[in-house]
Amino acid sequence: MVFNLQEGFYLWAILASAAASMVLGFIWYGPLFGKAWGRYSGWTAEKIKTVSGKSMGLTYAMTLIAAVVSSLALTVLSRSLGATTAMDGLMIGLLAGVGLVAMALATNFLFERRPLGFWLIVAGYEVIFTAAAGVIVTIWR
Repeated sequence: MVFNLQEGFYLWAILASAAASMVLGFIWYGPLFGKAWGRYSGWTAEKIKTVSGKSMGLTYAMTLIAAVVSSLALTVLSRSLGATTAMDGLMIGLLAGVGLVAMALATNFLFERRPLGFWLIVAGYEVIFTAAAGVIVTIWR
């Protein structure tokens, strides 16, 4: 495999992909699965009130950085595989999301004896994000 880094990285595509992860996260862990995730994770309304704004700001900043790194990795993978279409990006994102991220999470969740529903919520978000990111970084050239 040849890494064609001379073609360049499209910073706007990487940043848009990272921003999409934040928007998806707000929706996923808010109106879609927020209550169930809160029950599984122990994040109650009372617990949330005890966390400082500064602490949450740092958490969101680190989450954004993680999304940028993931998007950069998907960009390298997409370029290296010669992907050019939305379907190419979707397949790369789904393979990375299901085959790598969700399965790594599954291993952790199994050994930690966490419920299947919890894994489905967390892994589901990651699969949707990597699929969307794969499309964004592949077609935005």
